[in-house]
Amino acid sequence: MGSRLSKFATIGVVAVLYVVATEPVFGEPYISVRTGLKCSACHVNRTGGGGRNDFGSAWAQTTLPMKTMSVRSRRLNDWLSVGFNFRAVGSLAVSRPESNPSSVPRTQAEISEAQVQIEGRFIDNILAFYVDQTVGPDRAFTREAFGLAEWRGKVPGFAKAGKFLLPYGWRLWDEEALIRSITGFTYATPDIGFELGIEPGPLTWSVAVTNGTQGASEGNSEKMFTSSAAVVSRHFRVGASGSYNGRTDSKTEVVGAFAGVTAGPVTVLGEADLIFDSFDDAATIDRDQFLAYIEGDVLVRKGVNIKISHGFHQPTASIRDEAINTPEDERTRTRVGLEVFPVSFVQVSGYFTRFDNAGDSDDLDRVSLEAHLHF
Repeated sequence: MGSRLSKFATIGVVAVLYVVATEPVFGEPYISVRTGLKCSACHVNRTGGGGRNDFGSAWAQTTLPMKTMSVRSRRLNDWLSVGFNFRAVGSLAVSRPESNPSSVPRTQAEISEAQVQIEGRFIDNILAFYVDQTVGPDRAFTREAFGLAEWRGKVPGFAKAGKFLLPYGWRLWDEEALIRSITGFTYATPDIGFELGIEPGPLTWSVAVTNGTQGASEGNSEKMFTSSAAVVSRHFRVGASGSYNGRTDSKTEVVGAFAGVTAGPVTVLGEADLIFDSFDDAATIDRDQFLAYIEGDVLVRKGVNIKISHGFHQPTASIRDEAINTPEDERTRTRVGLEVFPVSFVQVSGYFTRFDNAGDSDDLDRVSLEAHLHF
């Protein structure tokens, strides 16, 4: 265990120093870093993602787009508010000739996101109930449903109880980013339990205790512990996350460091994670995994953002403390895109994504167009 903790510390420190030191290099977390605001400034869920609060909705309508239209309030009355997200995607995927010479291009059109959010603010700045409901396209699914208590004072903070997204790393909208799809902390994997957080000064720190079943019924007395802490400044953010999920016959430990810096129109995000899967059954091979991610965003002008990201994944099997890895197990994912917010409520984006050994039968290049409506 000592060697693992040492490995955690080394990777975490190196990742943070690397990102902070490379400021001139080139999700929506980039917007938070670019503005110097905590996630709780704009979202009902204090750790980010999902429905926006009044400030977040107004900011998205006035400051984010190229042109501001009529500003609309989320509030239906003095205590009830609504919001939504809708995203449609069209893509063309092509296998590279060296990987699969006989392949044909694959086209796809899909609705990747359709949510309605409802916030009941029973006591202003103190007590609320929030629901984030996926309404399609395949099935209805409650992504989040929790009661939220908040308090101010010298140590402001919050407490949540219910079903919610777990506080880990950068909450990217890009669900296929390796640091999200491999670690399992995505918008599709909320969990049920309790969360406590504090946000004094530049610090934000939260701890969640949940079932560890991604929202399904609990099958044993074991629990999942997830925590994330960060120091937030006007020009940078540095943080760390950790998770432990014990089960009857196995356990998963995840630890990571993340950071972001902004200088003028350029914002850079980075994250590095280690995953340790261990099994009580001696016949089952333990597995370690390393993940890294870096993203650069350039604000070309108001409402126009260029995004470049690169992710890396290296799985390693461990047998009797001996690491076994082959280069063919490694995978990378590189993405370049243009995001345009022409008017309030609307985002139109185009991306080129390159997969290398991405777990499929061949490597893929993909061109995609997205239309995102948000309120």
